[in-house]
Amino acid sequence: MKLLKTKALVLRSRPLGERDRLLSLLTLEQGKLSAVAPGARKIKSRLAAGVDYFTYGDFLLYKGRSLYTVNQLEVEMNFARIRGDIRAYACGMYLCELVARLVEEGQPVPPVFNLLLECLFCLNKKKVDGEILVRFFELKLLSLLGYRPYLTGCLKCGDEQGPFFWNNEEGAIFCRRCCPRTGEIFPFAKGTLALANFLLEASPERIGKIRAGVEQKKELQHFTEKFIQYWTTAGFLRGLAFLEEVYSYSRHKS
Repeated sequence: MKLLKTKALVLRSRPLGERDRLLSLLTLEQGKLSAVAPGARKIKSRLAAGVDYFTYGDFLLYKGRSLYTVNQLEVEMNFARIRGDIRAYACGMYLCELVARLVEEGQPVPPVFNLLLECLFCLNKKKVDGEILVRFFELKLLSLLGYRPYLTGCLKCGDEQGPFFWNNEEGAIFCRRCCPRTGEIFPFAKGTLALANFLLEASPERIGKIRAGVEQKKELQHFTEKFIQYWTTAGFLRGLAFLEEVYSYSRHKS
């Protein structure tokens, strides 16, 4: 089919020439794809309102030889609060970058689409802890894409009491007796482990009620970063570096 009408989220938007923008879209029907929005850099363009990061709407796309072209779009949600809050914006940018890096072009992934959309709606609310939401998104996305970490007791003997240690090469936790001595290993506190397991099973609606201490959040962030870098092809994530900088500044300022 030459024409595709689909729900889509803008993952990335960058200038293309003097008039156009090149978009990376996550669509409900076709997964991730690239599309040109002709004339969208002009203020009076009928497409200009729908080409910013994490805009959600109905897109009518024409399939060319290598790229789609945006023929029409109707914005359903532009997530105004995210754009007006530097921490929420940093979170949203990172979520989009992670999807853009881990989802293959042209691979339909409706669960990932729904997860990203639900998390953006949560992020658009004032009471959600952005750091917790990001960790929730990372763990859920990894699980949906087949990278779920093993966190339900020692992988070798089944011990559920601990203390536990994470082995990055194995992608699992182990008790002190069973933990392999090769690969990157670090302790996994019980409270942080319980939080990670909760996030793996929770729904987005419950994230706004979760509270965690600074050290617990740091430990969980360290774990997810190490896991993503070792087990996926994401590479260096600029959005994560920016997110860490924003939250570090916010904590120092407060």
